[in-house]
Amino acid sequence: MSVPIVLAGHGRLPSGVGEAAEMILGPQSRLKVCELSPHDSPEEFGVRLITLLGEATEALVLADLHGGSPFNAVRAFAAASGARTRIELVSGLNLPMLLEVLLHTTSDVTELAGVARAAGRDGVVDVLESTW
Repeated sequence: MSVPIVLAGHGRLPSGVGEAAEMILGPQSRLKVCELSPHDSPEEFGVRLITLLGEATEALVLADLHGGSPFNAVRAFAAASGARTRIELVSGLNLPMLLEVLLHTTSDVTELAGVARAAGRDGVVDVLESTW
């Protein structure tokens, strides 16, 4: 079974990154988006997250900003859900991170979180200092 990948963030950033990934890789059935609009409360965001995850027993959530409202809502949900839903939460959502996660074939959510962290770091390149 494939691990659901949830993009969580402010405004339309999660949708934009998801749409860009699908433009490159094609439709991704396990990709889900949870956005915080300017008029939402963190509680409303949390309710949408719960609905989005449904009966999933685990998920990888890629959040845009460490410590932002979406990140904090996911962290609170993960703490409250206990053993019911295992959530791996990685901040710093970017396109290289998402592409690597979607291309990785493992069904281990912890391994996917590691892939996300590594790809997120490696996706930031100072062109003036790179050797390519």
